[in-house]
Amino acid sequence: MDVQTQAQLAKLAPIFDALGEKAVAISVLGGGAQASIWRIQTDRRTYALRVLKPGSPGLDPAIDARLRRTLSQNGAAVVRPVLTSEEVTTPEISAQWVLDDFVHGRPLSGPLPRQPANDLGHSLGVIHGLDQDAWAEIPVSLPSALSGLGKLRPGAKQALYQELINHTLAPENTRVAVCHGDLHADQVFRKRHGGIAILDFGLARRCDCRWDLAAVLLAYGRGSFDAVLAGYPGNAVDLDKVLPFAQTLAIAALMRGRAKAAAAQTFLDNHPVQLDT
Repeated sequence: MDVQTQAQLAKLAPIFDALGEKAVAISVLGGGAQASIWRIQTDRRTYALRVLKPGSPGLDPAIDARLRRTLSQNGAAVVRPVLTSEEVTTPEISAQWVLDDFVHGRPLSGPLPRQPANDLGHSLGVIHGLDQDAWAEIPVSLPSALSGLGKLRPGAKQALYQELINHTLAPENTRVAVCHGDLHADQVFRKRHGGIAILDFGLARRCDCRWDLAAVLLAYGRGSFDAVLAGYPGNAVDLDKVLPFAQTLAIAALMRGRAKAAAAQTFLDNHPVQLDT
């Protein structure tokens, strides 16, 4: 083990001392604007450590952990949080962090088999079924995928798109619920030994639950979406209620020029915007 790795593991020692374990290996899993994510191997098991970056808009790890513990108790397929920076003092790590069980598996890709799709629908129903007033610490805001969504340039199609955006963003059309807020195919894993796990609630928010469902429709397509809805409790939502939100997400992806813009354009080609007059 090199000196740098030894130093990194020494900083983490208080976390694993609290668990009665010893960290023996560390590697980078990924990261973004909100956090860095590390894979930690101990003498007993594997963990994922999410460390928030300074000034990050991400959810407080203590709230994140409490939310996921509540969801897990209510039957949602989410990653189990183990410890947070609120529970263990780490003198050499000033940033907030949350330690999770490591999920052995791979991203759930479409078309989805029925059982994983039903499990995803059920889990989203549990999330959206929480009493949103009891989770006032979770911010009220639109999904991060809509950030930067502004006025479109003049044109017939753009005018139609703008009307759609105005409709889906109108406050009077909102059904506020606790939401994941950043769902996409890489945030849902099919576990190696069966079942699924929804990852990364760092951008959870209270917003219209149809944004979460729209992200699923955009990521997995119509056939898989029907199977997801089959697991979603109640009959308050259907394709017609969710499609405008998925179209808005696709337009946002086009405007931002993201890597998934081609898929977003294909989605809009297959589901052209048609507003009631």
